[in-house]
Amino acid sequence: MTQTTVTRLGPEDWAVLRALRLAALADSPEAFGTTAEREQARDEAEWRRRLSPDSLYVAGYLEDAPVGLAGAVNRAAIPSRDADRDWELVSMWVAPAARGSGAADALAKAVTGAVRAVGGNRITLWIADGQPRARAFYLRFGFTPTGRRGTFRRGDGSEFGEAELALEVPCPR
Repeated sequence: MTQTTVTRLGPEDWAVLRALRLAALADSPEAFGTTAEREQARDEAEWRRRLSPDSLYVAGYLEDAPVGLAGAVNRAAIPSRDADRDWELVSMWVAPAARGSGAADALAKAVTGAVRAVGGNRITLWIADGQPRARAFYLRFGFTPTGRRGTFRRGDGSEFGEAELALEVPCPR
């Protein structure tokens, strides 16, 4: 099995973020809170803004080919979410050909480590209903249901149910 290499993305990596995000939306549009059309319309400046100090995005590579993406956003920077919950895992995706390769674990470990390194102590995520494989991964990784549910409304008027999961991130000693 080939090992996944994970790299933290900076503003200069905006094209990698864009390519992986669009691939994720093409593969699994029902799992995300936006549409491919909306993301395609974003300009370079917006993609660079996403890679700000309030976010931690990582890309996973197998044999130098990008195969996955995961990010965490400081909740204080998300106006629609509760700022008291530290960080939110966003944009987690692994290409179909790399599923089962360990890429998801490598991405989640990299994001968790990055959050820990900046003093975060909790990561939450919202998972769309109808995503049993992703839900099973998050539970196996250590996320637990918080009991909170919601309905996410996309800009195009579509909506989906979602559930919140959380992971306590122990501070380094």
